[in-house]
Amino acid sequence: MSEPTSSHWDKGSYEITAEQIAPASPVVADAVEPVAGQPALDLACGTGNEALILARRGAEVTGFDGAPRLLSVAEERAREEGLEANWVQGDLAELPFADDSFEIVTSVFGLIFTNDAPRSAGEIARVLRPQGRLAFTSWVEDGLFKTMQDMSKAAVAESFGQAIPEGADAPFAWGDEGAIRELFSEHGLMVQVEERELVIEEDSAVGLNDRWFDLHPIWLTMRDAIGEDSYEALRRETLPIVEQHNEADDGSFRYTLKYLLSEGSPV
Repeated sequence: MSEPTSSHWDKGSYEITAEQIAPASPVVADAVEPVAGQPALDLACGTGNEALILARRGAEVTGFDGAPRLLSVAEERAREEGLEANWVQGDLAELPFADDSFEIVTSVFGLIFTNDAPRSAGEIARVLRPQGRLAFTSWVEDGLFKTMQDMSKAAVAESFGQAIPEGADAPFAWGDEGAIRELFSEHGLMVQVEERELVIEEDSAVGLNDRWFDLHPIWLTMRDAIGEDSYEALRRETLPIVEQHNEADDGSFRYTLKYLLSEGSPV
């Protein structure tokens, strides 16, 4: 499935997903250890989970995202807490900042949606100061998310009568530790990668499946691409997969997602 453009991220209600992945934000903040007054850039900041944590810890934060609506949500959240932050719209592969602008660069499951991983890695290296610190998260290519992603890609490919992109045409493998290290080393950044876990919970498997199909920008973008009938057929096909991965035994839904925490600095 092709990734949504910036405008597509304004579809639906990404706030729901933002709440589910929020526990990863303090993990990323701990990795970069923000100090009061340090300029920090949070890439693909969404509704501001990570940016607000960095601001609470005293950093001079810039939240960067392609979706105007999500930036507005983040800005309102900051205003309600009395936090200072700058909010900038733009492309992850073309950051509108001067060289060596930031002591800290972060991203929580956001950088992974860049349309050009090498260029984005180069841009991070450019804006990060020589003594700066980088930390971001990405999904491990295994388990529930991987299965559903594969199903969605197959649905889109079938709809357009195309093969699923492979080899050089495939998206960058953000779930591959070796690929991540190599990508950033090519731009002068030494990155260490470790696996972490994140538990998501919902009232039921049906509830989780429907939230994704009804509210998540990625899924709604796919609906536009493949049409309503194919979309509803896919919803029915994914539900048994979600149910199979359910770790709860009381009728609710709980699943332990594995993700990668990558952290590093220029060398």
